[in-house]
Amino acid sequence: MEPEPKKRRPLQKEEIDQIRANLLKREEELWKEILQDLENDTNKAHKEVIDILREYGDMALDELRESTAISLIEVKYDELKNIEKALDRIDSGEYGRCLDCGRWINPARLEALPYAIRCRRCQSAYEKSVQFIE
Repeated sequence: MEPEPKKRRPLQKEEIDQIRANLLKREEELWKEILQDLENDTNKAHKEVIDILREYGDMALDELRESTAISLIEVKYDELKNIEKALDRIDSGEYGRCLDCGRWINPARLEALPYAIRCRRCQSAYEKSVQFIE
């Protein structure tokens, strides 16, 4: 007999608080990593981006995206944007609901990927549809 799949459920306040704390910690780590990556590159243009990041923080994301240095940190940048979106969903009360079907995302999935916007089934369907388009 197959085990019953885990039930989807809304997250408890404590779980959301812990996820928020983890997201904020990861966001801080990513900023440090990005700054370190840029500091390791002695290119003058990168030094200017570093100064902008230090002075303006989050507001400098668009400036950073437009710079050529983004090729060095694109994956980290994408993760930062996903974290921002997850924090926005937490603030708006939408966190934990699948973007496509509206059902609750399994808490174990959110624990593993805290900025997931789709349940596993909808994510799989989405990825197949994107592959079909490409």
